[in-house]
Amino acid sequence: MANRLESLFSPESIAVVGASRSERKVGWEILHSLLAYRFRGRVYPVNPRAGSIHSIRAYPSVLDIPDPVELAVIVVPSAHVLQVVEEAGTKGIRALIVITSGFSEVGPKGRQLEEKLEGLVRKHGMVMVGPNCMGVINTHSRVQMDATFSPILPLRGNIAFMTQSGALGVAILQQARNRGVGLSKFVSLGNAADVSLHELIEYLEGDDQTDLILLYIESFGQPREFMPIARRVTKGKPILALKSGRTEAGRRAAASHTGALAGPDVGTQALFEQTGVLRANTIAELFDIGAAFSMQPLPQGRRVAVVTNGGGPGIMAMDAIVGVGMEPAVLSDKTTAYLRARIPEEASPVNPVDLIADADAKRYGLAVGAVLKDPNVDALLVISVPPIVEDEVAVARSIWRAAKKQSKPVVSTFLGRGEQSPGVTELVDHSVPTYLFPESAARALAAMRRYQEYLERDEGTYRRFRVRRKRARAIVETAVQERRTRLHEMEALELLRCYGFRIVRSRLVDNLPEAQAAAEEIGYPVAFKAVHPEILHKTDYGAVVLDIRTRQELDDHHRTLSLRLEKEGFEIKEWMVQEYARGGKETIMGMNLDEKFGPMLVFGLGGIYVEVLNDVVFRLTPLTDADALRMVRGIRSYPILEGVRGEPPSDVAGLAESLQRLSQLVQDFPEIEAVDINPYLVFEKGKGCKVVDARILLTPLERGAR
Repeated sequence: MANRLESLFSPESIAVVGASRSERKVGWEILHSLLAYRFRGRVYPVNPRAGSIHSIRAYPSVLDIPDPVELAVIVVPSAHVLQVVEEAGTKGIRALIVITSGFSEVGPKGRQLEEKLEGLVRKHGMVMVGPNCMGVINTHSRVQMDATFSPILPLRGNIAFMTQSGALGVAILQQARNRGVGLSKFVSLGNAADVSLHELIEYLEGDDQTDLILLYIESFGQPREFMPIARRVTKGKPILALKSGRTEAGRRAAASHTGALAGPDVGTQALFEQTGVLRANTIAELFDIGAAFSMQPLPQGRRVAVVTNGGGPGIMAMDAIVGVGMEPAVLSDKTTAYLRARIPEEASPVNPVDLIADADAKRYGLAVGAVLKDPNVDALLVISVPPIVEDEVAVARSIWRAAKKQSKPVVSTFLGRGEQSPGVTELVDHSVPTYLFPESAARALAAMRRYQEYLERDEGTYRRFRVRRKRARAIVETAVQERRTRLHEMEALELLRCYGFRIVRSRLVDNLPEAQAAAEEIGYPVAFKAVHPEILHKTDYGAVVLDIRTRQELDDHHRTLSLRLEKEGFEIKEWMVQEYARGGKETIMGMNLDEKFGPMLVFGLGGIYVEVLNDVVFRLTPLTDADALRMVRGIRSYPILEGVRGEPPSDVAGLAESLQRLSQLVQDFPEIEAVDINPYLVFEKGKGCKVVDARILLTPLERGAR
């Protein structure tokens, strides 16, 4: 992977095809950026109508350049791109950056042109970024390549930034420079016709200059390919992503309860949760968190202390810390006694440590040093409201000097000071990230802690259970051959039984006498359900009766249900009699097939928790045993499963195993489009679970299996 992309990031020579003498043209900007950033290799402008550009000899085509060329940056109109690429291939150029637009992003004709472009790249064994991109940057001192049309020259640092939006590229580079954030690499992917996001992440995994990867993502392309790569890379380098398109309408399976629960963004969120990718909601937040990662060590716990010279900002900071899931540190008696003896009487030596408004550099340095030494403190947020009479640079210097003596993360807020103020610049230049408001600082610390916890967590193992796959295959194939898109209810229960699910005792009957016999065999109390292919959710039609205790009750309900459903237009030819399972708690689990992310599993408590509160967790297959357990524990109502008010704990391990079995089932049978197991009863710890009702939908034959 590194060898394939080396010519893209570290070329010895670059041809700018479409270099221009006009300062308003992209071709001029790219050549100017290469020269202004002092590219270490050779640069060749290519323009058939210019003898020289930027006082450098120009050539009519790449074929006229007498020396070898490793990388070509193409800025010619789309109609001429294929000719230029063919010439580049003939010349032996290894890598391309195609800035030109007018390809798949503009419609069918553009897609055809892009397919031809891809074919030429493959034919000549080249590597290409683009088309329709902003360019590539490598700040390494041995390369110093800015092959973009951005007027902002990047700072050198340890952050790689990949973006799928060239339009945002200039804003991203400007924001990075304003925040004092240095970059190792920058890539605008454009249409990603050749080099993909996945490939770049794999390359950056082995890049010694990159410690943190930031992503702006509009589309994953192949998210299931992204998953194993990201899961591996994040164990060595954090990945922080901003994903747009959170509110676009998602495809929903009208016949699937699980599908209705799946909002437009659950696949992305599940992918990030399982791979350890951290998520930002805005570009500003992306850089807020990125700055903290690039400058500070990871917190070893959630306990945060605050040092401030204003009571109000200190209270705001504590609220923000709790709001993002961190904890207020409780300072040791030794620390509070030390501070009490050295700060004014009216100041506060407990968290938040309030040094009061006249705090000078000496007082800040003393407090920051003492608090960071406290074993009860994992991270520190320092707030300064710089008074007119105090030297903010001196305060900033005292903060970073005290912070440098410890290995705990320190972030700061200089209220009322912008990014270019002297105090803020002093801190950032000495690796203390500084924010306009405490909330941003708290979010950055929380993101760092989440990543540390991800590094510490057990990823688990993928289990394969012994199942009756041959019998399961027969059930599915029968339905497919009959061109059915839904398994019969008894088929659905049997399929789950093949994969180790316990099912409540169930009998399918045709008439009342058979129902009576089934109830006697199963034993009262029983549940009685009408079965009809058009009744998907029985409770919507009142087609189910629970806790029937006598034969007379069964007779009465049979008559009542028959009449009611007949009025609704349903002729009921089949009925189901089931044991009425008592005890346990209702849960729901299932799968919805997403056309991009593949099978998405869902789990939650039943009843109002899913219907009203939408308290569910989604994950992508395959699941490890640790994934499954985290999934169960991830719902907000999980304490109910642990046992509240004297109730015994539920069989959480049984639920986690069931999710793994369901994961294996939907992976073994790509014909399955949706699964609803609702309700799925979980009993006391060690007593397992039982399926009460199940619905399994198959992919229509004309669409084919995934």
